[in-house]
Amino acid sequence: MKQIESKKDIELLIDTFYRKLLEDETVSHFFAHLNLEEHLPRVVQFWTFILLDEPGYSANMMTKHASLNLDEASFDRWLKLFHEAVDQFFEGEKAELAKQRSTLVAWTMKTKFLK
Repeated sequence: MKQIESKKDIELLIDTFYRKLLEDETVSHFFAHLNLEEHLPRVVQFWTFILLDEPGYSANMMTKHASLNLDEASFDRWLKLFHEAVDQFFEGEKAELAKQRSTLVAWTMKTKFLK
């Protein structure tokens, strides 16, 4: 296990996470339409900003996800898969921060998008 220290680490995390998402029966249909060559660099940029304080991410993440129509079980599955991807390779302060921030993102989206 290693610490999250670089953009390469975050690329590994996000690539692993999206592989899990796309293989998962519960949530894969929400992500199957994505052009991953365009989408993944944006996700990496978001998490690089969050975890490594690197500038460059300026999109409104909430607006981008509002139209997905995720239900509570899908949010929960998304979060579980993200945490699994973190725990598969990483430990330490930034890994814990990734799990905390992803939990906050999921909670925020649930409160905004679920009725």
